[in-house]
Amino acid sequence: MRKLNLMVAFASACALLVGCAAPRSVMDQGWTQKPANVKVVFTEPFVANPDDLQDDLPDYVNNFSDWYKAQLEENFGSQTTGVHYSVEKISQDKVKFEAAAVNGVNIKVPKIEEMDNQADVYLVINDIWIGRVESATTCTTGGFSAGGGGFGMGTTCTQDKDFTGKGSFAYFDAKNGKRLGYGDIEAKSSYTFAVSQSDWLKVMAKTVSTMLENTPIKK
Repeated sequence: MRKLNLMVAFASACALLVGCAAPRSVMDQGWTQKPANVKVVFTEPFVANPDDLQDDLPDYVNNFSDWYKAQLEENFGSQTTGVHYSVEKISQDKVKFEAAAVNGVNIKVPKIEEMDNQADVYLVINDIWIGRVESATTCTTGGFSAGGGGFGMGTTCTQDKDFTGKGSFAYFDAKNGKRLGYGDIEAKSSYTFAVSQSDWLKVMAKTVSTMLENTPIKK
């Protein structure tokens, strides 16, 4: 626990430094052994824009969790080596919560009580949200020619648009139930006018990459 606290303190200090990216996860520094078997469990994802799902993944309108499961399997397999994964959707009532901080912000860390000890490590993913997020508007001002040869100032504004996947996750030692790490997810794919299937795929790749950061699974 002391090691986890030190990581949180470091994250808070790091956020104050120019150019130091704020971490999205906290890992126990004692977790150094690469697991051979990882069990990934996730709860039903929420899709905020059903029209995007209908347009881009029409075969999964009524069974989106099947697509999500397949993408977890594919991305964990492609982003790591030497690890066997099993992925399963679980009901929300199996998930409990603990409060913990990431970069000085409290989040709800998911956990489950029952774990199959055939796995070395469990990864629990919860509060999965996928949809469009419009963030800050950026405006730029520049000169332009006006009538009669004069000059004026024109302002052009654009709004950042990101197709985004959010959620929370936690790793556990399946043998003793010890929490090995936790964090939150914010995976983005910028779009201009419409969301496309490639945005869904990019979000899933970044989601898995976020959860693997600073873990021995990446070794």
